[in-house]
Amino acid sequence: MGLVDDIKSEAKGNRTKIQSSDAAALEKILNEMFYLDKKVDAEAEFVKQVMTRGLESTERVGLHASALIVSDKKFCLRQQVLSLIYKQLQGEQLPVGLRKIFEEGNAIHEKWQRLFIRAGYSNVDQLDVTQFNKKYRVSFTPDIICSIPQFYDGLMIGELKSVNTFQFQKMAKHPSASKQCQWYMYLTGIKKGFVLSEDKNTQETKLEVYDYDPEVVAPFIERCEQIKKAYKRVYQEHKMVARPDDAKKQDCKRCHGCPMAVACWTPSQAEKISS
Repeated sequence: MGLVDDIKSEAKGNRTKIQSSDAAALEKILNEMFYLDKKVDAEAEFVKQVMTRGLESTERVGLHASALIVSDKKFCLRQQVLSLIYKQLQGEQLPVGLRKIFEEGNAIHEKWQRLFIRAGYSNVDQLDVTQFNKKYRVSFTPDIICSIPQFYDGLMIGELKSVNTFQFQKMAKHPSASKQCQWYMYLTGIKKGFVLSEDKNTQETKLEVYDYDPEVVAPFIERCEQIKKAYKRVYQEHKMVARPDDAKKQDCKRCHGCPMAVACWTPSQAEKISS
């Protein structure tokens, strides 16, 4: 173990925060948001937007950016192709405990997003608004698109993550958020981004700052190309991509909780997406 590793290991043991100089500078700027007066009208507009967005059509359909950045072990090409053809489960397959965790995360997101409005770094239409990439038919929803001129001369992508205390104390960086941030940078054309992780118990934060790196997103682009090819094959050759080797039955460990499980195993019971 080298000197740098020794320092990081000791810092973790002492619960000392390890951040780059850029991250430390950004954290100082963001901490100042807590001293600002509320912008009642703009913040209320944002909350209303979050609560009422898409009430006439709240179904989650098609490809979603987050599903394309998972590990090779978790990625399922068949699932993604099916999501372009059939409607998916809308979370009813998830246990209530997980749904509670998601709701807590939503509340933490809303807190930070309102602060960005308060500081004038983001407008309502730059926060938690779903966008669509036509080339790959991918929907994606950046937590934050912002401009903080005293830190960076241009737009930035911001990803918010709520983390349990045990994970927060052990991690030097969030295990997946940097990939998500890079992917959103590619999809939007924005070249700078950051990840803000918050400890759910203590409200401590850790910042990571990134410049766009095409090498990080290359595997995700390749997956999109694979999906396009496999989807085209369904209609040209009437052949669906095979299931992963560890997908044994609809309620097996691999398939349990998959939003496309019904379409995959019993397509006669699944509803197709309207063309």
